[in-house]
Amino acid sequence: MLASQAEPGNPNRKCQITANFDPDKLGWRSFFQDQITPEEAAGGWQPARVCQGKARRCRVWSARGRHTLEINLFGDQGLPAVGDWLLLDPKRAQRPRRLERFSALTRQAPGSRFATQVLAANVDTLLIVTACNQEFNIGRIERYLALAAEAQTRPVLVLTKADLADPTPGNAPGQGPGPRYFVEQARTLGEHLQIECIDARDADQLEPIRKLCGPGQTVAALGSSGVGKSTLINGLTGLSGEAGQQVGEVRGDDNKGKHTTSSRSLHPLPAGGVLVDLPGIRELQLTEAADGIDDTFAEITALIDDCRFTNCGHTNEPGCAIAAALAAGKLNPRRWENYRKLQGEQKVYDQAKADRTKRDGQRSTSKKAQRRLDKEDQH
Repeated sequence: MLASQAEPGNPNRKCQITANFDPDKLGWRSFFQDQITPEEAAGGWQPARVCQGKARRCRVWSARGRHTLEINLFGDQGLPAVGDWLLLDPKRAQRPRRLERFSALTRQAPGSRFATQVLAANVDTLLIVTACNQEFNIGRIERYLALAAEAQTRPVLVLTKADLADPTPGNAPGQGPGPRYFVEQARTLGEHLQIECIDARDADQLEPIRKLCGPGQTVAALGSSGVGKSTLINGLTGLSGEAGQQVGEVRGDDNKGKHTTSSRSLHPLPAGGVLVDLPGIRELQLTEAADGIDDTFAEITALIDDCRFTNCGHTNEPGCAIAAALAAGKLNPRRWENYRKLQGEQKVYDQAKADRTKRDGQRSTSKKAQRRLDKEDQH
């Protein structure tokens, strides 16, 4: 049975709540409430959150429970992504309105040079998951950090499989660096970055991460295949077996795993809040992430500001702060090279998008001119 409950301190707001659907716990907040028009409120429009979706078919949580929407029309907003909040018209539920997002994790759509794919919407915290083995790639982590920074989403680095790493960094064959090595490497990414090094099977070690997953919070987990992401999610959701995420085996030769998550999905958490599970991503091409890159490499952008010339190429120009910092050992060469790589990708993306926009404009102008000529011919 549906019950109508007014929000404390706001008697005008009524949310439909069932045993399995409490909007506030699932991430509903004033940011979304303020987007509802008086006409929609009077017409009985109700919120729903996308928990799984593909093309024009998506699963949502609403006062009706969990159900499927076959979306007939969505206008210029684009199709909804996992984590989106929709408003459902009780008379035309297949034509919802997507509410504005406060954050969106995006990447360059596979097979396209300029199209954007939304991985997840309205995310508060991004868990960047990697393992204490060969899967640890600090350049890839920097890419994920730029993604989070561009979305203005809090990043937390989760180093899994700490139990499998050699406790001492020995040099004998078969021995690898211990957990401390991976933590020390990760600390070079920023003094304020939260780092959790865990065995995801140990419930006690998950407690710092659980504190991020309180009522109303949306947490997303992103990482490559085989890093223990499914084990982490099972530990946070309390699910196992058929109800939980499938845990895949990892190849012994290179510690790489198979994809056990094939689609993006939203999972309720025992303490409230939700967790977005994203498929394993080995390559993440950024889209419009110039600000995110600058934030991730803040020490480099600060040095660039100190260069004598604003158009400095950072090679042999006099007064180049970057060259001076590299020569003095004050700038990590690896960081500098990865910054240049990401900036180069950003320029390629921006140019491809600009070229497409120009072509679309020319095509539109050509069609208008043809219609004008057709009308003149008719007269």
